[in-house]
Amino acid sequence: MPTDRSTTSGWGWERTGPVWGARVYDTKGGQDHLGLGSVSSDRILPALSPGINVLTIHPRYWSFYAWVLSSFWAHEELKRSKAAFQAFYRPREALFSMACQVCDAPEHATISGNVVGSLRVRRLREDQVFDPQYNYIKEPLGGYGLYYRSTMEAMGLLVIGGRGSGFPVDAPWPTGRALGAAYGSAVETTRLGAQLAADQIPDSVPRDELLEFARAGCLCRLRMADDHDLPLLQDLFLHWGNPAETPARLATLRFLLDLSQSAQSEGLERDNFRQLAYFRRTDAGTYRPRADLKAVARRWRVYQAREYFSFALNRLFGWVVRKGLEESDDGLSLVPIDRLWELVDEALDTSEFVRETKLSRSTVRSSTTAARFADILTEHVDVSPGPNAVWMRNMDADEHALYDWCRSRVDDSETVVAMIAIILLLYRRLGTPARVSEMEADWDLLSSGDSLRVGMLQFFQQLHRKVLAGETLSLLARWIITNFVIIQHERVATAKLPEDTFRVRRIGTQLQFFMREAPAEFNDSRFVALSTTVHELGFVSSMRESSRKLTPVGRELLRQGDLPAGALEEALAAFEIQSGGERA
Repeated sequence: MPTDRSTTSGWGWERTGPVWGARVYDTKGGQDHLGLGSVSSDRILPALSPGINVLTIHPRYWSFYAWVLSSFWAHEELKRSKAAFQAFYRPREALFSMACQVCDAPEHATISGNVVGSLRVRRLREDQVFDPQYNYIKEPLGGYGLYYRSTMEAMGLLVIGGRGSGFPVDAPWPTGRALGAAYGSAVETTRLGAQLAADQIPDSVPRDELLEFARAGCLCRLRMADDHDLPLLQDLFLHWGNPAETPARLATLRFLLDLSQSAQSEGLERDNFRQLAYFRRTDAGTYRPRADLKAVARRWRVYQAREYFSFALNRLFGWVVRKGLEESDDGLSLVPIDRLWELVDEALDTSEFVRETKLSRSTVRSSTTAARFADILTEHVDVSPGPNAVWMRNMDADEHALYDWCRSRVDDSETVVAMIAIILLLYRRLGTPARVSEMEADWDLLSSGDSLRVGMLQFFQQLHRKVLAGETLSLLARWIITNFVIIQHERVATAKLPEDTFRVRRIGTQLQFFMREAPAEFNDSRFVALSTTVHELGFVSSMRESSRKLTPVGRELLRQGDLPAGALEEALAAFEIQSGGERA
């Protein structure tokens, strides 16, 4: 019987089996086991929405953090050290978090995404006084350090302190000071805002003072801040940052506004956004992009195609891992790779996929050619419209229907066939030579990933040759699983050593499986961040509501293609340094 020591130390039968069987490396959960998600998150999405990522949800945080940084540097008596800035920063964000929790403005109901620190601060929302030194989050610099710092630097608002920058701690550029001053003009009229600006942190803050601050400075009040930071933030998001990236961000924000006018009978969320971006059709309506937005709408369609592609491979990976664990007694024995191919052929031969999706009375088996199966699919899923057209839905067998069908971890025979079906549908829609030639402007997205992270363009080129050669589904499945599941996973897991994230690895002609999760899900589309940005910048009502309406400035942005620039330039003139060293 094991002692307490065996369960609390790193050794012991319950933890590792016998000591001689313990692992050389600690096991890790790991993520993105085929390395496909990083292509979307690190390459495609930054190309589509530079400066707005999954975690930078609320535009007004940029104003608040610029105000905090500017206030810190305005107090010349403060020591310029990381410890001093942290002590200055934390009570201000703690108070801001609480103010957003108690905010009673009607607009607050439209806030999407969490306020920084809300997991801890939320429980205090009914309190009558609040402690500024409350430990609202573990991260020393809260939401600024976790999420916004790097994007604010990239947009030219601040310089990050450290070696080579000339600053011991982060400091605002004139643009950051201008934005911070605009926010300060809104909140420093409140009792709490004036105290914070003067670096007079009270021991406790009454609820009514937090409410007063919230009504001026809450995230939700940005839409009402025409005389403060709203015009500067609109100018920043539309015109500032890397000049090579600004047009893509502007195009995506306009794309969101254009798409928001479709499917008006229901609110827009992540799921129906994906369907509108890809098919341009849901049960609630059809999206037809403006002529000047066809290019960006097509690029978002390619992004979603990549998500279906990655899901299919990751779902096959999960199927292989879990079937392998069943065959190996949870990884205790090796599985001949030929046995895996027997399981794959068995799945193909016993699948009721065609019947359950109402595609055909004919059967699809391991000996069916990939070309024949693609024909069966496209007899019912119309893939003839081009990359700029609306695509008709088949709610039983198109890509999203198959994704919905196989999101669970039920590893039945139909799962294998459904994932091959997704891949063949994507190939017929976007990957044939004729279709690829129509999308020359998007080859950068189609090829993103290359060989190390499986670029779709290269994959479809190889798939095309196999389809033309008349390969069977059995051979096609072996090719996909060998090269783009098992070998791809080994490549990714090996790169993560000494962290052990292996789920399966080859040992000669056999496979070793490991007892760990192998999930399959979509990468975050940045929809929450993007839809919140266009809403809180005052361009459109909440995307989550039906009957969404563009504001007058939102209509101008969509119709004219841009808004007048210069608001931020004009504001920062007061903070520019002339060549003689004097402030202008």
